[in-house]
Amino acid sequence: MRTTISPRRGLVIAIHPTSRGFGWVLFEAPGAIATWGVVDVSNYKEDKNRRALARIGKLLERYSPSVLILEDFEHKPARRGARIKRLCRAMLRLAAHRGIEVRVYPRAAVNACFRSVGAKTRHEIAQAVALHVDALRHMLPARRRLWDPEHPRMGLFQAAALAITYYTLAGAEEPP
Repeated sequence: MRTTISPRRGLVIAIHPTSRGFGWVLFEAPGAIATWGVVDVSNYKEDKNRRALARIGKLLERYSPSVLILEDFEHKPARRGARIKRLCRAMLRLAAHRGIEVRVYPRAAVNACFRSVGAKTRHEIAQAVALHVDALRHMLPARRRLWDPEHPRMGLFQAAALAITYYTLAGAEEPP
């Protein structure tokens, strides 16, 4: 379900970079998802970060969110590759240039937010997100087997978990 959103203030965008691209969600209010997407930049011979940042710039220009939410990418125990760290730093600069407030949450804050529903793993958190956000329910990938790579849509659910964490910590809603 995709909707046409006119740019306005009060929108919250959460972005979760992955090795293949990034997942993103745009919320109008707690529990009210406006639109979402998964962007794959892995098939391009040019610099993945440049391609991803161009797509992120278009999203920020199109929707004009007031808040950008990211997962902590610098401090331990975060284990992000050097390319992802450079991409996240570039997103921070892009948001600052556009006057967008940025919130960065450690993985522990996301885990604490979903602990009350018994979600401990990334897949369990994705299941809780799918129950909380009806529009994403049909997008939930199957549980990953140990030898399989992570499904590209997991970035979408990680982004949604970040947005739910933002609203929960802001006191706007109860945890899922």
